[in-house]
Amino acid sequence: MLQDLFTFLVGVFIVDPLQSEMNERLAQIRAPQAVIAEMRSCAEASLPNIANRALAEPGWAIATTLNVWTGRTAPEEVLGGTSAQCNAAIKAARVYLESRGGVRPNDCSAIVPGCLFGPNVRINGT
Repeated sequence: MLQDLFTFLVGVFIVDPLQSEMNERLAQIRAPQAVIAEMRSCAEASLPNIANRALAEPGWAIATTLNVWTGRTAPEEVLGGTSAQCNAAIKAARVYLESRGGVRPNDCSAIVPGCLFGPNVRINGT
């Protein structure tokens, strides 16, 4: 019962905002509905793994929640690696995000070349 409540809270404060952001980014670049649906399924499937990590690492949960709500964490950073399904969905979404310019201005996830150390650190002025 308590774990179900905790999973619900992780869904509301971490997974749902990430899913909404990714859906919005993909919709803005007119990605196919199949790609958007894959990301939605990824977010839903990742909830148990993310809830378990949040329960085991409360510091990570607090930092991730704050970073999600302030827009400092890209959805791929949290959802990536939670399951094979998510890895495939992120890979498919990445193709559209990179090719159609759907990357956030300060997005320093793995999809942005040259942004390796954080949103304000660039290598050789890139």
